[in-house]
Amino acid sequence: MIFKKIFKGTDLDFDISLAKTEYKPGETVRGQLTLHTEKSSRARRLKLFAEGKESTAIKVEESTSSTSNRWDSHTYTEVNTFFSEDLSHLLQKSVSSNTLEDGNLEILPQTKEIAVEFTLPSDNKLFSSYTGKHANITYTLKMTADVAKKLDVNKEEIFSVLNANNNKVGDMLSGEGNDSATSENEIMSFLTTSVAEPMDNNVEKESYSARFESIFGKKTGHATKNRVHYPRFHGMRVNYDLGTLLTKGREKYLKENSEARIDLLNQGNDSTVFSPGQTLRGKVVALPLQNLEEEKKKNVREMKITLSGIEHAFAQGFQRVSTIEKYENKIEINGNGEDDADIPFEFQIPNDINQNYIGRYSEYFWGLEAKINIAWSSDIIARTIIEIV
Repeated sequence: MIFKKIFKGTDLDFDISLAKTEYKPGETVRGQLTLHTEKSSRARRLKLFAEGKESTAIKVEESTSSTSNRWDSHTYTEVNTFFSEDLSHLLQKSVSSNTLEDGNLEILPQTKEIAVEFTLPSDNKLFSSYTGKHANITYTLKMTADVAKKLDVNKEEIFSVLNANNNKVGDMLSGEGNDSATSENEIMSFLTTSVAEPMDNNVEKESYSARFESIFGKKTGHATKNRVHYPRFHGMRVNYDLGTLLTKGREKYLKENSEARIDLLNQGNDSTVFSPGQTLRGKVVALPLQNLEEEKKKNVREMKITLSGIEHAFAQGFQRVSTIEKYENKIEINGNGEDDADIPFEFQIPNDINQNYIGRYSEYFWGLEAKINIAWSSDIIARTIIEIV
C-alpha cells in the first residue's frame, strides 16, 4: 500500500518495497520505489539513501529542584550512523523534473517505478540487527522529499542484517584510558551537562583474552590487531573516555570471582570465539575444592553453568547494564574424583541468540559463569567473557 502524505504545495506520494527483509553482509539489497504525483510538485531535492544506525535511549527520573519533591522524566539519547550509502542518483536518472530559477525542483506529473539495488559491505563495518532494552542496531532504506518551508515527505523501509561471522569484537576492547579515581557517583554527577566530542584517534584497545590474562595471569597468545575509537565525555569535574567506561563494566563482571577460573578448550585459533549452536567445552579450575577436608567434600552438591547476554548502553553520560538473555545448565559433581579441583563441563549455545557487537555508545557481550554449590558454605564462582559471533 502506498504511503501517502499530502501537504500544501506538494502532492507527492511514494512507497518502498524490498524483495526480502533479511540480508547478510556482502549481499545485494533489491527493491522498488514507487513515486506518484498528479500535478507538478516542488521540492528542494529528492534523497534516497540506506543507512545503519546504533542508537541508545535511557530514561531518567530527575528532580525539578533541590527543594522540591517533584520528579520529571527525561530521556537521553545518542545516535551513531556507522553505515550510509547515498542512492539519490537513481532518482535523478528516473524522475522527470525541471530545475527552477530559485534552485528548486519542479517534479512533473508522473507515476514511476524505480528499481533500487545496492550491495552491503562485506567487511566488519556492519553489526547484526538488534533490538534491546536501551540500545538498538537498525537498518533502513529511506526516501525523503525536502520541501521548502513545509514538512518533509518521508518514507522508510526497515530491513535486517544477520551476522556472518565478520564482526568479531574480542580484539577491539579498551584496556587503556583515564585511570583516575573517578567514582560512579562522580560520573553520574556531570551527566546532564556532558557533551560527546569527536572520537579520539590514539587510544589503543585491548582484547577480552588480554583482560582475562591480566586478572588470572593466564597467557593466551593473542595480540591486539584492531583498534576501535570512542568519544570522550567532558563535564565540570571529570574528563572520561567512553572506551574506559565500557572496559570497567567488563572488569566488574570478571572481578566478582576470585577463587576459581574457567578454562575453555581451543576452538580453532581462538578459545573464546564461538557461534550460535556450538558446544562450549572446558573445565572449571577450583583450587578451594582441593583444599577441602574429605568430610566437607561430601557437601559439594552441583555446579551451575550460566551464559548471560549483557547489554551495556550509554546516552549523554548515563549508563545502563542490562541482562537481556540468560541460559542455565546444572552439572552433578562427584566429590570423590582423583582431581577435585578440575571439573569438566559442556554447554550447548542456543541458536537464534544475540551476537557480540561493540559500537560507539553501546555493546553486547556474553558472560559465562560457573557456580559450585557447597552445602553449609559459600559458593565458589568462576567467570569469563566469550564472544558469540
